[in-house]
Amino acid sequence: MRWKFEEIKLIEGKNRGKYPYCHSLFIDDELCAIIDPASDPEKLKNLTDKVKVIILSHYHEDHFWFSYLFPKAELWMHSLDAPYLADMEKLLDAYRMEGEWRAQWKKIFIEQFHYTPRSCSRLLKDGDEVNFGKIKMKVLHTPGHTPGHLCFLFPEQKLIYLADIDLTKFGPWYGDRDSDIDALIQSVKRMCEFEGYEFVVSHEGPIYSGNIKELAQSYLNVIDEREAKLKELLIKPKTIEEIIDARIVYKKPRQPQFFFDYGEWAIMTKHLERLMKKGEVIKVGEKYLLKES
Repeated sequence: MRWKFEEIKLIEGKNRGKYPYCHSLFIDDELCAIIDPASDPEKLKNLTDKVKVIILSHYHEDHFWFSYLFPKAELWMHSLDAPYLADMEKLLDAYRMEGEWRAQWKKIFIEQFHYTPRSCSRLLKDGDEVNFGKIKMKVLHTPGHTPGHLCFLFPEQKLIYLADIDLTKFGPWYGDRDSDIDALIQSVKRMCEFEGYEFVVSHEGPIYSGNIKELAQSYLNVIDEREAKLKELLIKPKTIEEIIDARIVYKKPRQPQFFFDYGEWAIMTKHLERLMKKGEVIKVGEKYLLKES
């Protein structure tokens, strides 16, 4: 699908915007802004002198990555996510990183993603309207992926940047300490209300047009599929290590192992929390077990 907006420019991420890249939007107006600068460093470098504001949909590294190219730009994001860009230790806490994982990720954040503490100049909230000049944007708070995850609506263009409500076949990510599966489901359903809009996602895609409901439902079905497989696995007691080894999220062992082990652990523990809260799973010693109905 061809891009048709003049003052809003799509900068496609390298490798189709797959992690660790994402797609960015550049607002080329009286106030120039870049949304989620983790797309293509060469293209972003050409905008260094123009960009006055960095707008982040949330705090993840595959969205803030090339923010360091704009050291003089203001940073805008939601108040619930802003603390993690200001303090590395808080970011690691948000990812529930401990021990060896914490040391490895701290090194990755600094050496690969150029993490440096950055304070937020403007805290965005649901319903905020931003005037860039010709372009008007409305902020939509869509929690679940992170507590302060944002989508951005451009009403005159009938365009929405969905950020990490990315509609990929992989499905949603909700592995952080304050991620919330049920809040994410409601956020995705909220986006389905915007019939007739065009949608830009952070990864793969990047552009979808028309009725989003079918794509959104397929995306949400992944949550149910993961949970159903976990419940089947827990007919017999399993430790968290055994749950990780089942590879429900990533299907098979992948490299680097520590990265994908963390991903399995992060998402599966959120499902365990959800199932235990509903009384469907119990913990016996170090093992989890599906409760008999």
